[in-house]
Amino acid sequence: MTKLLNVSAFFLAIVLGSATATEAQVSAKDIASRLSELQQDGSSYIRLRLNVNEPPGTRKTALQVQIQQRRTPSATDVIYQILWPKERQGESILLKKRGNQAATGTHFVPPDTTKPLSSQNMKDSLFGSDLAYADLIDNFYAWNSQTLVGEEMIGKVNCQILESKPGKGQSSIYTSVRSWVDTDRMVPLRVEKFVSSGKPARRMETTRVTKESNGQHIPANMTVQDLRKNSLTELEGSRLNTRVNYQDQDFTVEALKDIKKSKPADTELAQ
Repeated sequence: MTKLLNVSAFFLAIVLGSATATEAQVSAKDIASRLSELQQDGSSYIRLRLNVNEPPGTRKTALQVQIQQRRTPSATDVIYQILWPKERQGESILLKKRGNQAATGTHFVPPDTTKPLSSQNMKDSLFGSDLAYADLIDNFYAWNSQTLVGEEMIGKVNCQILESKPGKGQSSIYTSVRSWVDTDRMVPLRVEKFVSSGKPARRMETTRVTKESNGQHIPANMTVQDLRKNSLTELEGSRLNTRVNYQDQDFTVEALKDIKKSKPADTELAQ
C-alpha cells in the first residue's frame, strides 16, 4: 500500500516491443525511476486490515494495523503497530534503512519486551503474515538493474513486465523482482519476488485501486502469497493520510510504546 507509481514516458515504453536492447533498457529505467520516486514521496499514515489465511479460504488471523512511514531517496523509516485485537494491541515493528546499508529494526511486545532486528531478520514474517520485513523496507525500483522482459494481460489491462535486480552493495533477501505494471495508472498489478534458487518466493496481487484527490492511483487492497507454503494474506486499506510531518523522534524504540492514532486529515480510501 505504499504511494506508488509524465505519462508520456510510459506510453513510450508500451511501443518499445521492437526497439533495440539499449532503448528498452532506457525505457525500463524511466519506469523504475518514476515508480521509485512515487514510493519515496515523503511521509504517510495508513490504516489497514490484515487477514492471514492458512490454507487460503480459511481465516487464521485478523489484525487491524496502522503504518507510519517516512520515505526519501536516502532513508526509510517505518513503524507497523497492531491496533486490534486487544490481546495484541501495541505489538510493533520499527524498521530503518539508510542508503544501501542493510536494514535494521526493533520488535516491541507490550509492556516492555524489545528485540533488536538485524539484516538476518529481514526474511522473518510480519505479525505471522506472508509479508517479510524486507517487503516493508525494500525499494527494488531503486536497484541498479532494471529491464523490460515482456508484457502480459492482467485481467483486462496490458501490463509491462519490469525485472529489477540488486547491484553491488544493494542487499536484499531477494535476487530479483518482477512487476507487472499498469502504465496508464502507474500501478503494479502483480509483483513476484525471487530467491537464490531461481524460484518465486512471494506473489503480490493488487485487487483494488483507488484514486487520490491529486489524480494519483494507488493500490488500496492487495493479496500476498508465500509460494513456498499454502497460505495467503489479504491487505485491505481503509485510511490514508499523506499530510503528516514526522520527526526523528517518531521513529525510535520509545515511539513504539506509544500508539498515535489517526489525525483529522485522514481520508477514507474510496471503494
